[in-house]
Amino acid sequence: MKIKINRSEKLGRYIDPTRFQNSTLRYSPPEDFPAYMAKEIGRAEVMRVWITLDEYWDYRTGTFYPDYDIGVARYPTEELHYPYDWKNIVPAPSGTRFVAYLTSHAKEADELLLNVRRLEREVSDGVITYDQYESIFEKSVEYCKELAPNIRYIECCNEVDIRSFGLLTAEEYVKIYLCAYRAVKRLNEKHNYELPLELGGFAAAHPITVWDMMREIVEKLQKMGVEMDFYSYHHYDAHAVPTLVGKKKYEIAKLSGVDKLKYLVKLHNEMLADLGLPKKPVFLNELGKAKTTGIDGDSLYNAAGIITYLLAFGCEEEPELCPFPWCTFHNPKLQISFTQFLLCEDGSYAMTPNGVAVKMLHELCGERLGVTVEEALSRDAEYCAVAVEDEKGISVIVVNTSGESIVGELEIAGMPEGEYTIKGHLCDSSHNNVVTGKTCTGKAVEMTAEAVRKVGEDGIFRHFFSLEKNAFTLYRIEK
Repeated sequence: MKIKINRSEKLGRYIDPTRFQNSTLRYSPPEDFPAYMAKEIGRAEVMRVWITLDEYWDYRTGTFYPDYDIGVARYPTEELHYPYDWKNIVPAPSGTRFVAYLTSHAKEADELLLNVRRLEREVSDGVITYDQYESIFEKSVEYCKELAPNIRYIECCNEVDIRSFGLLTAEEYVKIYLCAYRAVKRLNEKHNYELPLELGGFAAAHPITVWDMMREIVEKLQKMGVEMDFYSYHHYDAHAVPTLVGKKKYEIAKLSGVDKLKYLVKLHNEMLADLGLPKKPVFLNELGKAKTTGIDGDSLYNAAGIITYLLAFGCEEEPELCPFPWCTFHNPKLQISFTQFLLCEDGSYAMTPNGVAVKMLHELCGERLGVTVEEALSRDAEYCAVAVEDEKGISVIVVNTSGESIVGELEIAGMPEGEYTIKGHLCDSSHNNVVTGKTCTGKAVEMTAEAVRKVGEDGIFRHFFSLEKNAFTLYRIEK
């Protein structure tokens, strides 16, 4: 792997790709977590939060639970009309209730994207009426907006293309979306919010594999005079591949993770053009490379992929593309592959490799420099490195997504003659990794190596390095 950086090639201000973030209700963090998270990886420009309608309102009794115990089931799974993802729900050890969850996240974000989910099958199967669903949707959004006035985006349902979230048809989703549309429209008219609500969806789990469904939904809504205010899609590469293979979409399955996302964006833009629809924000609001696992090594594997996703979609001036890595805090036994932070026994927090990757990207600031990646043995080589210069020096992030250990060379052209210190901050299976390191600590990302390099009359800075598979490192170079 050879990283060539041209100091004279200025690409403009570095745009922080980590400004879009996800929370979860399936293992909600303690109330002090959002403030800690904002300190470590920055205040969110948009934070995705949730309300689960079956926990907020019991359709059997008509009882509302405004400050419900998150993840505490009122009925055994076998007594539910539809199980959804209840078998994977674990009440958080923090005991955080809904009001504390929502307000603590709202304080640490400029704007919120509120996902409203569950009761999809109850209304589609006739257990409750569409009028009831619409009323509860409206009440829940109004209530949340009172608690958190910085809610802007309302996301109608989550991953309804898969069984654990309802397995809806396009027609069923459209009927639900129209309920949400009328509810949000009434709320905006009623309250004349300073920050009006916008409605969108459909947060497909595997959008490439069910693109016909997305197209049908958008077409049906358009015929009724309804346009989404934003669109949302998810992509988990390890989950998408077998589904694509099963549908004999081999050429798409062979694409890299970044190229699959580019293909998704291409499909989306073609759909808008075909239907004559305007461009709206596109929230890639769940991104991951690994499968959903509690396997320790998957944390590093996923983190390597997230770096390439964020460099590909989060650092360019494309305001309609917003990448949200999944997820700031989650159940490590279920999703160590994705969670960015762990709760230690003493109540402190520690960053997993996912958190380290996000923190490294967040802390870069200054002017982006031109970078060429050669001999990377990776299909996403273009996004395996980024270089940024500020008044202190040059920072470089390099990630190895080749699938095997590599040796590499870092070369920076256009450097004044003299001596430079290079400090490395490596994340691999042994360094800055609380998952495989087995030590839960809240320490900052630690320096793992330091060296002095001389630059001669040719103005070339050189440094040789090695990285195990999925490892990544942040270099800080100062004169």
